[in-house]
Amino acid sequence: MPATPVPRTRLRRAVALLALGVLGPALTAAVAAPAVAADAPHASAADRAPAKVRQAAAPGSTADLAGTFKKLNITMQQQQQTNWCWAASGNTIATWFGYNYSQNQFCNAAFGRSIDSGCPNSQATLADVQNGLDWVGINPGSYVTGYLRYSTVQTEVNANRPIETRIQWSSGGGHMHVVYGYDTGNNWIYWGDPWPSNYRYNWADYSYYVNNDTFSWTHSLYRIGA
Repeated sequence: MPATPVPRTRLRRAVALLALGVLGPALTAAVAAPAVAADAPHASAADRAPAKVRQAAAPGSTADLAGTFKKLNITMQQQQQTNWCWAASGNTIATWFGYNYSQNQFCNAAFGRSIDSGCPNSQATLADVQNGLDWVGINPGSYVTGYLRYSTVQTEVNANRPIETRIQWSSGGGHMHVVYGYDTGNNWIYWGDPWPSNYRYNWADYSYYVNNDTFSWTHSLYRIGA
């Protein structure tokens, strides 16, 4: 089933959260209102799933000759406010593309505010992240409901384009990550997590990242900078 783009509206916040289970092999499935990343304190990745999620070393841009793995050399930012997982992740991507803005400035750009004013500690959607990237001067990519196929993750990483993902906690609320690598030899996916007490760099089985007992991957922003 083909991906369903989420229109790039200027809606600043969505009031509905999307609860998705396993979606099937398609790149994405259902159409829904943009989901908000509502951060809440949660255990570290190691505490949540010690057998599945592992801490990765700080990435360098690496790839093997056979093309079975690649990691982008992102510098994952720690979020500076409790609801700014989206801003930390979006600004991490902006920094990857060579721009130098603060999370506060990225937040203001996302909401169309005066760029150096104090930005509120607000939840946001990937559409807001697109607004910030567009203001910075980066093609804001495609925002879709659902997860990306593993082959699509590989395509994006091979093109040196990080992916911003939105996950839904099984216990309620959402969070955002930056996917920056893969390893097909082990079916792994690498992601950065901005939550202060979590590992900054992580890896696990791709299928686990799509859906597990702790969270599921519900929304994707990809083709950023294409």
